[in-house]
Parts: sequence; C-alpha cells; structure tokens
Amino acid sequence: MIEIDTKQLEHLRSAVKHIKDGVPRVVTPAVNRALSSGQTAVRREIRKVYVIKQKDIPTKVHRATRATMKGEIRIEQGMLGAEKFIYRPMFRTKRRRPLYVQIKKAGGGYVKRGFVADALKGPYQRTTTERLPIRKIITIGAPIMASQPNVGPAASKAMGDTLAKRLDHELQRVLNTAQ
Repeated sequence: MIEIDTKQLEHLRSAVKHIKDGVPRVVTPAVNRALSSGQTAVRREIRKVYVIKQKDIPTKVHRATRATMKGEIRIEQGMLGAEKFIYRPMFRTKRRRPLYVQIKKAGGGYVKRGFVADALKGPYQRTTTERLPIRKIITIGAPIMASQPNVGPAASKAMGDTLAKRLDHELQRVLNTAQ
C-alpha cells in the first residue's frame, strides 16, 4: 500500500489551490501510472521464480478516479493449468514418451500416466490404469505465486518510486495547462 503523507498533500494543495479540482487532477494519473508499474513489478518478480509467460499471470488493475483517488492491483483466484508452463512433448508423438512438466525454474518432473492430446490442447493425466477417465493437470494459483517473499516489497518499491516521480511531473503538467 502506497500513501501520500500530509506534508506532500499540503504542498500539492498550496501549489494548485487556484485550479478547480487541482489535487485530483494531479494525484489520479500519478496513482494510475504507479499501479501499472506495480503490476509490471509483480509479474517480473513472479517470473524470476516460475517459468510462466507474463501475459498468463492473471492480474487486473482497478484504476483510480478523480472521485476516489485510489486503485488496486488484483491477482485473480484459481489454479492455473499446466499448459501455461513448460511441458514436453508439446504435441502427441508416434512413440509413447513420458510427460515432463516444469513449473519452477529450479526444476521439474515427470507426470505419472501423463499425456498430450491434440484435440484437448495441453497436458492431461489418466486417473487410473484404464483409458478413461482423464483429468487436466492443474498446477499452482497466481495468488500463491505472488505470495513469494520477494514479490510484495519489489512491487511496493516500484510503485513508491513511480508515484514520487509522477507527482512532480503531473503537478508541472497541471500548472502548465492552467495558465
């Protein structure tokens, strides 16, 4: 959570007191830019540990508005399928090969009775020695990945740095457009 202290807020108020809705016009874009840099930092830190594409990490940014001047980064609930990570073979092969799935960069493993089907798109596993039933291989949830000890502090630092830079920039922008 990033907050603006009273000293900074008083400085902003005094600088834009002659402009209608001056403080929200300065704070809202700065907060939104800080949220987007925080989202990038969260995804980057998760990718340092897990082998997942950045687009496959389900995050959403709820942007700040002039009325509320607050926003948040949400990480969607639910478990991710193994198709979001590395698995081999990628396609069905003529000869039977064991299915290898890697979730963390530190290693991976073979899935017992695992296979890849062309029509189903992704790795599956037989639950018994019989042909059916099968189930999709489910791995880990995004909130669990984001709860790594290095993710939160890195995102907070990135958002704080961006907010400090952007407040000065937005203040200059509002003052220049008001004249």
